Amino acid sequence: MEIELSDNAVSWFKEELDLPEDDKVLQFFVRYGGEFQLKQGFSPAFSVDKKNDLEIGYENNYEGLDVVIAEHDLWYFKDNNLFIDVNDGLDEISYTAK
Repeated sequence: MEIELSDNAVSWFKEELDLPEDDKVLQFFVRYGGEFQLKQGFSPAFSVDKKNDLEIGYENNYEGLDVVIAEHDLWYFKDNNLFIDVNDGLDEISYTAK
């Protein structure tokens, strides 16, 4: 399992979500439905959460941006590599399975 963020995505998250901030992390999690699906019926989503409130199963740092996945969401991301970028035309995050 690998989660890779493009430089544009890192900049987007920092600007749009006012990160990095002490004790705050960018968390990717599983939600029901959605357009992009690694596993049928579910898609990735993100939120900003307090690091100490999470049981972290995956963690990486991109230019000071802490990216995590909670232990209980690893089932969705395991066995997949995910590339996260910005769709410039829509100014929103895009996901690609690698």
